[in-house]
Amino acid sequence: MLTRYALTNKEEAQAVVIGFERQKPYLGDPTRNVNYSEGDLWETWQHAVAAGAELAFARMLGKNDFVPSVNKWKTELDIPGIGEVRYTHSNLGLRYTVRDNDELIYVLLTDGLRHKTRRTAPDWKGPEYIATGWKRGIDCKRDEWKYNDKTWYVPVSELQPMETLNV
Repeated sequence: MLTRYALTNKEEAQAVVIGFERQKPYLGDPTRNVNYSEGDLWETWQHAVAAGAELAFARMLGKNDFVPSVNKWKTELDIPGIGEVRYTHSNLGLRYTVRDNDELIYVLLTDGLRHKTRRTAPDWKGPEYIATGWKRGIDCKRDEWKYNDKTWYVPVSELQPMETLNV
């Protein structure tokens, strides 16, 4: 399994559209989005980066027909048959919350579209997403990783190596 993937220009465009669609119900009313409060532009960007992470991980798995969903609100997996993709641009690690499922696999991706890069045609290549590790939900809930009453952050050093993920 690959652990790095740079989106194509069409995949990046797809991530941007999905990011916009994910934020669209909240446009102009940040009080409706209980998870974020940073304004529509920033929230749309975060959704686009996360959709890009889902696309990148699916491509790492060889799922070339995968398209991220829009606003599924935990009714289906990020990557069907695999689990959930988490993205971080910080050093907090893999986020797990009380709304998550103890039985699912959570994969952490970093880098990717959060980096602004200059590109030249026709050799367009964006920044790579990196799959840094994974953990089963139940294994994320350790007292030393507790961030608050609802959230744990598993340090990257405590994640399972990607080569041990059986998919």
